Amino acid sequence: MLGSYKRYWEPSLTEVVGLSVPVGAIATFFTQPLEFVKTRIQVRTEGIGLRQLRNELGVNPWRIFREIHETGGGLSHFYYGFDAALYSRLGYLFIRNFLYKAIYDQVKPVKPFNDLTLREKAVLSGSVGAFAAFVTSPFELAQVRMIADGGLPQPLRRNYKSAFDAINRIQVEEGGSRALFRGAFAHVVKLAALNVSLTGPYDYMKEKIWLVFGDFGFNHFLALTWASFWATLFTLPLDNVQTRVLKAFPDPSKNRLNYQNYLDVFKQIYFYERVHGFYAGALPYYGKMFITAWLTCTLVNGVMDSQKRAAGLEEWQI
Repeated sequence: MLGSYKRYWEPSLTEVVGLSVPVGAIATFFTQPLEFVKTRIQVRTEGIGLRQLRNELGVNPWRIFREIHETGGGLSHFYYGFDAALYSRLGYLFIRNFLYKAIYDQVKPVKPFNDLTLREKAVLSGSVGAFAAFVTSPFELAQVRMIADGGLPQPLRRNYKSAFDAINRIQVEEGGSRALFRGAFAHVVKLAALNVSLTGPYDYMKEKIWLVFGDFGFNHFLALTWASFWATLFTLPLDNVQTRVLKAFPDPSKNRLNYQNYLDVFKQIYFYERVHGFYAGALPYYGKMFITAWLTCTLVNGVMDSQKRAAGLEEWQI
């Protein structure tokens, strides 16, 4: 009886990478306008207390959208910097998933029904994720600067033509390849915190809803709604810090505020903007978290479920 069905299946390295990269591209395309508005809000919020302005002035996402539209920027304007966002996201997914799956297949127990422990998976995922985030941080730098550009006075705009134009000019104008990794530490820490704060609450809430209501269609939606809230709560302050570090000019006279280190960024945000400064751009950021997670889970789970059926697994195993 035990041998009457196939008890084990997992995707190959090719399937993991081949599925995650196009799904990441789709999610990046649909969330780019939200990322654009979020970054513009963060740029406006910097030093808002220093300028003796109300915290809420100019940080309403709908107002940002209308202002860009009214000044001649159509929908395509919200995709300025999309190439950098795409390279950053797809590069991160490719490197992380390729390394994770390749190492996982080498170190996991020989018996197919055995697996790595949760701690081993966490260490492996965190290590390869940190490496992938570091390698792709130059594209994150280009993306933030390209989006922030339109929110700066005309004389201060960098006017990058593309992601690779940004990378080339940063190397030439700011001291070589080392300048490309400005803010890399913040990028690594933010993505590590995002992985923990999104997957943990999602798994917890999905299990709780299943225990109470059973296997209903809204379980997935509610769990993602809950998880996206916690991901926003824990990682948006890190995202605000990252934006300020990445958009800064090497010339201190061109910056609204200058920061000595990461701790100084936190101190000045609280001093000039209070807690509000850490959560500037919360609404579009939450929307991006939810849409990215929903598209990723829906598309990946749909394809994986069909592959499991094709591999001979029973419905109760899927």
